[in-house]
Amino acid sequence: MAIPNGIRLRHLDAFLAVCEKGTISGAAKARHISQPALSKTIGELEKLLNATLFNRVGRQTIPTAEGEIFKRHALDSLRSLDAGCGALSGQNSGSRIKVGVLPTVIGGFFPDVARDFSSKRLGVSTSIFTGPNGYLIDLLRSGRIDLMVGRMPASKDMPGLSFEYLYEESISLIARSGHPMAERPAAEAVQTYPIILPNTGAIIRGMVEEFLLSVGVQKSDPAFETVSLPFARNLLERSDMLWFISRGVVARELDRGELVSLDMGERILSGAVGLTRRLASADNPDLDHLIQLLHRKAESGS
Repeated sequence: MAIPNGIRLRHLDAFLAVCEKGTISGAAKARHISQPALSKTIGELEKLLNATLFNRVGRQTIPTAEGEIFKRHALDSLRSLDAGCGALSGQNSGSRIKVGVLPTVIGGFFPDVARDFSSKRLGVSTSIFTGPNGYLIDLLRSGRIDLMVGRMPASKDMPGLSFEYLYEESISLIARSGHPMAERPAAEAVQTYPIILPNTGAIIRGMVEEFLLSVGVQKSDPAFETVSLPFARNLLERSDMLWFISRGVVARELDRGELVSLDMGERILSGAVGLTRRLASADNPDLDHLIQLLHRKAESGS
């Protein structure tokens, strides 16, 4: 193990207290210990880790790059320990978080994180809601969900909410394997074959319509409107229709060769995917842990 001999819970507690309060004095006051005692504990931790964890900037105590790395892992360690103790004592029973996940995210990116979260937060139940962007925003505002994972909301929907960027996701034009236009540019294919568009009101709908206009196609009356993979896949497999959809929805089918993505050329359509929360939401350690896992998944690119 890489853990140095001598590290104790008091070291982690003192370190995280300084991260939270931003000053040695504030952390000492919050922990009801003297400032010299807390400074000594931080010094011991830095010596054990052979790293400088904080920079002193004026009155503020700011984590260094090494400090930020250690902070993330220290939080994970304490939360995992807390979850284990809670599971044994029964204190975690009944804990539940509610997450809204857009259909464009729920098939590929989110399940791996959800499994990881479930294994680390024993006794915590996660309720998953899915649906159109507007529906999930309404659930979030009303407090019926704690977090929304999906495309960045439109500016008109942002008052009272905060958005944390996770990753950029492209929009693709999808067809069945063996489609007559499978090797042709998307701009050419949409001139001839019926198109399935994202639903009116979907965040990506406007970007798709702008692309169609840029290649001289008026598609005010598409064959179908949907972001549902089971429904659209059935249509694609039995016809020569084409479907504009976020790539994450069909990533597994593309990897298997069941569906293909047409060449969009230089016209790259993409948008931000991230986390939307209420600004006035209460502290929730379980939700914070899930958010950390989502960021880590996005950073890994896996």
